[in-house]
Amino acid sequence: MLLYFLIFGVILSGIFLYYSYYIAPRLNPSYKAMQYLKNGKVYDAIIEFKKALDRRPDNFVIHAKLADLYLQENEIDQAVSHLERVLAINKYNYEVEKVDVQKKLARAYDLREEYDKALQVYLDILNYMPLDVDSLYYISFTALGQEEFEIAQKYLEKLIKMMPDNFEVAFAAGICSYQNQRINDAVTYFKSASSLRPASDIANIAYAFSLQRKGDFRQALLSLQKIGEADKDPEVIFIARRLQGILLMQYRKFDESVKMFQELISFLKKNDMTDALLMILYDIGFACIKAEKTNLAYQYWNELYELDKSYKKVQHLITLLRKEMEIEYKYAIEESEGSVEDYIQPWLEESFPKDFLWNVCGLKSDKQINIRGLMTTGRLSKGISEKQNIGVEQFVNYDNIVQFAKLNVENFKIISNRLVAKLGYKVDQILTTYRENDGVDFLAVSPEKEKVLIWVRRWEKTKVGEIPLRNFAQAINDIKANGGLFITSAELTQTAENSLTNLSKVKVIRPDELAILLEGLL
Repeated sequence: MLLYFLIFGVILSGIFLYYSYYIAPRLNPSYKAMQYLKNGKVYDAIIEFKKALDRRPDNFVIHAKLADLYLQENEIDQAVSHLERVLAINKYNYEVEKVDVQKKLARAYDLREEYDKALQVYLDILNYMPLDVDSLYYISFTALGQEEFEIAQKYLEKLIKMMPDNFEVAFAAGICSYQNQRINDAVTYFKSASSLRPASDIANIAYAFSLQRKGDFRQALLSLQKIGEADKDPEVIFIARRLQGILLMQYRKFDESVKMFQELISFLKKNDMTDALLMILYDIGFACIKAEKTNLAYQYWNELYELDKSYKKVQHLITLLRKEMEIEYKYAIEESEGSVEDYIQPWLEESFPKDFLWNVCGLKSDKQINIRGLMTTGRLSKGISEKQNIGVEQFVNYDNIVQFAKLNVENFKIISNRLVAKLGYKVDQILTTYRENDGVDFLAVSPEKEKVLIWVRRWEKTKVGEIPLRNFAQAINDIKANGGLFITSAELTQTAENSLTNLSKVKVIRPDELAILLEGLL
C-alpha cells in the first residue's frame, strides 16, 4: 500500500514540476511577450506586457520595456507615460538604470517639443552626476541657442575638457567666448575647431573674426586662405573675400585691398548678387582713397550712386570727394564740412555688425525655453528637513546631511574628498583646519586646471553669516587661488547671501545641493 502512495506522490510531483517549469512560464504574459519580440511581433508583445502590468502595476522593468518598444515605434506619448511611471516608482536594477530612464524621457520630451521639461530632466541628472556628457551637451547648446552665453560658457568649459576632439563643442565654446568678449579664449577654441575640421568654412571664418578682434590681422588673413572658391556657396565666398579686403585695409595693405575688392566685384556681377555688390562698391571707395586712387574711388561711388541713390551716405561722399579733387579746395579743408578721410575709420569699425558672426554661425535657436528661470528655480534653497522639488518627482533627501554631520573626523574627511571629486575637482592638499570637528579644508585643482580653495563645513543649529564668507574670501587671496568653493550643511543668513554679490571669487554649495551630491557617497 505504501508503494502505491509513493508512486502516486512521484507522479504528482512530476506533474507539478512539469507545470511549474514548462507550462506556467509559457502562460506568463511576460514570457509570451519576449517570444513575440524574438519573432518581430512588437505590437503582440506590447499587448502581453500590458497584461503583465494588470497583474503587477508597479513592475518598473515592464514599464521600462514598454517605454522602449513605444520609442521604437515612435509612439512618444505612450513612451513618456511609462518612463514617468518608472521614475515615480523610483526602483531600479541592472536592467533599468535611473540615468538611462531620465535620458530617454528627456529625449522624448524634446521630440514632443516640451523643451522646458527636457532641460529640467538634464539639470536633474547633473545634480547627482555633475560631469554627465549628454546632460552637459544638451544644456550648453540649449543655453547657447537661447543666447544665454554666460550660462552656456559655464557648461561648455566643462564639456570641452571631456571632449577635446569634438568639433561642435570647440566651435560652440569659441562662439560663447566671442560673445562674452573673451577674445583670447575665442581664438584658442576657434583655432582648435579649425584644426579638427580644416575644411570647415564657418570655423575658418570665425577664427579670422576672433583674430581680427584681437588685432592679429596677418594670422587672420592666413586663416581665410583655406577657403577656396571651388564648389563653394557664393555667400561664403562673399563673406570670406570681403573680410579679407577689410583685413588688408587694417593691415595697411591698401593696394592689395583694392585688388581684392575688384575681384569680388567681378564675382558678384557674375553671380547677380546685387545687394552684395552695393556693399562692395561702397567698401572699395574707401580702399581706393587709402591707396591714393582718388579718381578710382570717385568712379566706383558714382557706379553705386547710379544703382542706388539712397545707399548710406554715398551722395554726400561723392560731393565731398569731388570738392577734394579740386585743387583750390585743398586749401580750404579746415573750414569745410569735413573730409572723406573722416569716414574711413567709422566704416572700418562698422563694416561687420558686432553680432554678425553669431547671426551666421547657425547656432541660434527658434525654440522658446525659459532656461534662466528654470536654472534660477533649481537653486532656490528651502532649508533642512524641507522638501524641494528639483525635477520629475524627485526630492532632496536631507537625511544625507544629518548623516554627513554625524560622521567621525576621519570618515568626514574621506567623504568630503569624494564629494569634491564628484564636483570635478582634484584634491592636491589637505590643509590644517582651525576646528577640525567643524570641517575640512582642501587645496584643489578645478576642471579648468585652476588653483581653488575648498572649505567643507558641517555646522549644525546655526546659519552661515557674512563674516565666515569674508574670512573665506580673504583666505582665497592669501594663498593666491583663482577661486573658492564653500560647501556648507547650514543655510546662509540674508546678509551673507547679499554679501556674495561683492565676493566674486566665492562660490557656495548650499544644503540642498549638498544633499543631492551626497547621494551614493554615504
